[in-house]
Amino acid sequence: MPKSIVLGCLLAASIPLAAQPAAAQVGGDVAIGYSYLTNNELAANATSLPAGVFFDMSAQVNDFVSIAMDINGHFRRGIEPSTMYAGGPNDMPVRPLENQDFQAFSFNRPENEYCSPILELSGCHVHIQTVGAVAGPRLHVQAGGARPFFHLMGGVSRSLRKIGFFAHTATHLAIQPGGGVDISMTPNTAFRIQADYRMTFFPEPNQADPGSQSSLVSNDGVDFRDFKLSFGFVFNLGSRRN
Repeated sequence: MPKSIVLGCLLAASIPLAAQPAAAQVGGDVAIGYSYLTNNELAANATSLPAGVFFDMSAQVNDFVSIAMDINGHFRRGIEPSTMYAGGPNDMPVRPLENQDFQAFSFNRPENEYCSPILELSGCHVHIQTVGAVAGPRLHVQAGGARPFFHLMGGVSRSLRKIGFFAHTATHLAIQPGGGVDISMTPNTAFRIQADYRMTFFPEPNQADPGSQSSLVSNDGVDFRDFKLSFGFVFNLGSRRN
């Protein structure tokens, strides 16, 4: 299914919910805490981005539905550069560096080839960071002191990869279904455990003309599929009917 259709469906699902009468608006909540993200391909020698934080806010439409937004950031420093090609088995021969840049070679050049002899004196490492911003409908169920929820969100993911003096940022569409549970601590606070599956959509690499590639790419244009695990505290805003 085309990416624009996926995000369009998310928006269409949210509009009727947001159009509920004002009397049904019964508050919302904000949440903040720690977040862990698996790493698909942004760095060859790293399987996760363990340093992360999330901020979540939601406006409740009725007893069971709210509109939520999740902003999260993850990073990792000091990753050893890989000697393997970032692309697939059909990599084209590496072109001369003149008139090319890191964006053009991000999918068919070994990471360590961006490390100059000068940088090698103090070590050459890969630095990764990614920020996601997604929003969509969230469904809730009250079960005693726990409040399980499920959501389907869509938005963007912006990533940065830096090797030595070479850096590249790129923004891509993303969808993030997931769910979790809020466990009551006090009448207005709760502890949240949340798990999400994030798919980031990447373009197909143009192996015939890598210099024309304007965005960070993956193996043969394969979309990134990562898991996000979050723990944090929830603070209720206004009244909430259970």
